[in-house]
Amino acid sequence: MSYHEIKFKTIDGTELYGRVYAPERIGRGPGVTLCPGFNCVLTMMNLPACAAALQEKGITVLLYDPRGIGASGGLPRNDIDPPQYVADMSDAFTHLLTLPSVDPEQAGIFGFSLGGTVALTAATVDPRCRFVIAAAPLTDLDFATSAQRTRILRTCAEDRESQLRGNAPFTVPLINERGELAVGLGHGLDTKLYAKLVKGGRDIAPGHVNRTTAASYYKIAQWTPWPLWKHLGTGGRNGDAKSGLRGAFFVISTKDAMTYPALQRKYFDELDGGPGFYKGKVEVEAGHEELFTERNVHTAVDGIVRFIDRVSKPTFVASL
Repeated sequence: MSYHEIKFKTIDGTELYGRVYAPERIGRGPGVTLCPGFNCVLTMMNLPACAAALQEKGITVLLYDPRGIGASGGLPRNDIDPPQYVADMSDAFTHLLTLPSVDPEQAGIFGFSLGGTVALTAATVDPRCRFVIAAAPLTDLDFATSAQRTRILRTCAEDRESQLRGNAPFTVPLINERGELAVGLGHGLDTKLYAKLVKGGRDIAPGHVNRTTAASYYKIAQWTPWPLWKHLGTGGRNGDAKSGLRGAFFVISTKDAMTYPALQRKYFDELDGGPGFYKGKVEVEAGHEELFTERNVHTAVDGIVRFIDRVSKPTFVASL
């Protein structure tokens, strides 16, 4: 596995940190941006192994830390802002297109978990993308109970009042000592694993911060991206997907308790990109955190590579 570290700027001047995994070949070929999950640094969830496996197959990968997380710039720190992440992914894609190993006609976007949801959404508003890949995309951003939702939104209101008085943003733990998502968003963590790490005072990953801004949940409570996905594939210059987004691919983790497999399949089945649009999927017998482990990464990557090969061909026809 070889990569080089980079920094690139977003439209507002924020500097993001990334790694470029470029294949050893002459000339241009396929490339993807790769965005991690909720409050995750790029080294988490075995994403470097996924990037290296794609690199070995001749695909350039730009894996990056989201804004305000890890080695990337941005304030407030650890502020989860999905619409901003969508815009940042377009800016990461802009940088991807400048790399000498990437053919713009074979370039797409890829995300894992929340990053997968962001990627699908970004592909609806950035017609430069030729394909989109979502691995275990979050399909449920609701709170476990209405009481938990009300509690964190009250905290968010207090935070806004406090910031107007000149104070720093409130922050809240992401994972508590029981290994649970502290504010009650979502479900399905490996509680035994995370409780052991948090109780022991150990980092979940180097550079990871086990806190987010309270305002993250104010923003998430307003974000419902799924209706936008009906626009995937409709941006071609000639009225079909051949000159715009050519396809979408889902990597579905069949034992996932964080993002239910049935909902992943539902949103995949509902995709209808119109003439010239291809959709594909691979199902991996794994939980959320295990999708790209040594046991599973090649199953996922082989499916992704077949999909990219198909939609990247100059003679691409979806019905082949």
